[in-house]
This record gives sequence, structure tokens and C-alpha cells, in this order.
Amino acid sequence: MKFDSKMLLEMIEQEIESIQEVRKEPHDHEGRMARGEIRNTIKNSLVLYKLIGKNDELPGWVSSYISLANDYINSVTQFMVEDQVSEDDDEEEEEEDSEEESEDEEDEDAEEDDDEDDEED
Repeated sequence: MKFDSKMLLEMIEQEIESIQEVRKEPHDHEGRMARGEIRNTIKNSLVLYKLIGKNDELPGWVSSYISLANDYINSVTQFMVEDQVSEDDDEEEEEEDSEEESEDEEDEDAEEDDDEDDEED
């Protein structure tokens, strides 16, 4: 399957939207700004991808800037993914704790019922 820039941009935007839905924070304008900058980065990257041929010679600073941009984006992506995994783990722990508390309460209720039955005898 061959991807054109429009299809690739739509796929990336869909992925960004799905990630953003998970990470919604009220009144956070930084998210909107970051998404705009990521969109611009994607557009500029697609332009560069089309302009640079496989065998093109590039000035050192161009290669260096592209490498730095890639490294920065990779670092942010890794942080965000790890942060999301950590939040998911925290939510699972909270759910498990809540379930354990419910089970403990049920056990206590059952013990109280048993005590009441013993008193009646």
C-alpha cells in the first residue's frame, strides 16, 4: 500500500486525537499549542521527505538539525507513552484496591451476620 502525504497526515492526526482523548486535561492551552506545533512538524517533515533524495548530499548542519529534531520528538514520545502506561497502572491499582475494600466490607458484613446468628442461639 502506498501512502500519500494527505493519507499519512490524516493517520497521524487520528493517532494524535486518540492519544489526546486519553490525556484530556481541563483548561490546558499547552495541549492545543503542542498539537499545532506537531501538525506543523509533520507538514514540514513531509515536505523535507519529498525534497531529500536517497543519495542527496546535505550540509552537515541540515543533517544535525534533522537528527536533533528526531531525537527531541522521540524523547517526548517516550515520556508521554511511559506516563500514559504509568497512569493506566495507577488506575488499575486503584481499581484493585477498591475491589479489595469491597470484598473486605462484604467479609465484615458476613461476620457480623454470623455473630448475630450466634447471639440468637
